Amino acid sequence: MIKVAETEAKKIYWQIRENQASSLPTLNANYMQSQSHPESIATPSNSRSMSIEAKTTLYSGGLNEGLVAQAKELYTGAQFNLAYIKQQVITNTFLAYYNLLQAEKNVALADEAVQRLTQHLSVVQAQYTEGTVIKSDVLRTEVELAQAKQNYSKAQNACKLANNQFMTLLGLSAGQNIVLTEPGETPIYGGSLDQAVQTAFFRRTDLKQVQQDEKASQHVTQIAKSGYLPTVSLSLKKGWQNTDSTSNPWSTQLSAEFNLFDSSKTKSKIKQAEWENAKIHELLQKKAEQIILETKEAYFNLQNARTALDIASQVVTKAEEDYAITQVRYQSGIGTNLDVIDSQGALTSAKLNYANACYDYNKYNIQLAQAMGTISEDDINDK
Repeated sequence: MIKVAETEAKKIYWQIRENQASSLPTLNANYMQSQSHPESIATPSNSRSMSIEAKTTLYSGGLNEGLVAQAKELYTGAQFNLAYIKQQVITNTFLAYYNLLQAEKNVALADEAVQRLTQHLSVVQAQYTEGTVIKSDVLRTEVELAQAKQNYSKAQNACKLANNQFMTLLGLSAGQNIVLTEPGETPIYGGSLDQAVQTAFFRRTDLKQVQQDEKASQHVTQIAKSGYLPTVSLSLKKGWQNTDSTSNPWSTQLSAEFNLFDSSKTKSKIKQAEWENAKIHELLQKKAEQIILETKEAYFNLQNARTALDIASQVVTKAEEDYAITQVRYQSGIGTNLDVIDSQGALTSAKLNYANACYDYNKYNIQLAQAMGTISEDDINDK
């Protein structure tokens, strides 16, 4: 996508050069030679002529100026579009990075659950051998262990998919693996919602692109109105004729062309330009509304993620304490196997929720930066 945006910007740049050339002088040369054969006519003759002409447009009715101005506005808009595409790539890379870290963490937590249940199964089997517990305790634990292994397998598969997506974004082989490090402390937005929206209006390059499109559309009206105005051109010409290279004197010509009647063609072009301008103005309003909605959604998601993270961290501490207690109670013959299994499941869920809350918080923070238009290549270097 970046290469496509760069290509579009380069194309518009050369449109500017092309339109600027329309106001510059041109130089043309013409050579013609004719020869008659004696077999076909009584008096054969040979003749040749050559001419050189310089011509420039003195006044185009605003056509050339309008085309240049329009192309310049579109070029600036193309630069904004390129910046927006780069921000999209940066955002998607960040999100894929956090998704992979999250998937790797889920694999580790799923493995922890397998190890806990494996250890607990050995305890249950030992007690069953001693005759202190019934067979159903062993079977129930084996079932839980099998489900934990299935969850571990699913987590591994999800991790592979996340890795492939991340490698693809980096332009690397899908099967390639790299070692990721946990990110440092992420700068957190501390402003208000209104400040976030105002920042988005000031920084969002996709909004600036539409604003440039609106400016360019205003020049289309100027271009269309040039059909009502005359065009004036100046030419300077010199010619040579026949074999003796007899030259004609320099001739200068000043010409003016005015369209008296075009069957409302110019009027139709003006109306089209006005409606195009109205359409782009409406698109600009829609883009502004979209930016407000995206910024609010990202802001509230981040606030909710902060609350979820605080709660999840407290739940993990309680779940670890509860699991330790249920293990002691079961090994002492006070608690039941079901208590241990339930407590282990609660601990696994608590750790998963906490890990997901951490990475969701980072991802929502990135999404808010994208919505505000503040994400940049410097963010990658900081990581």
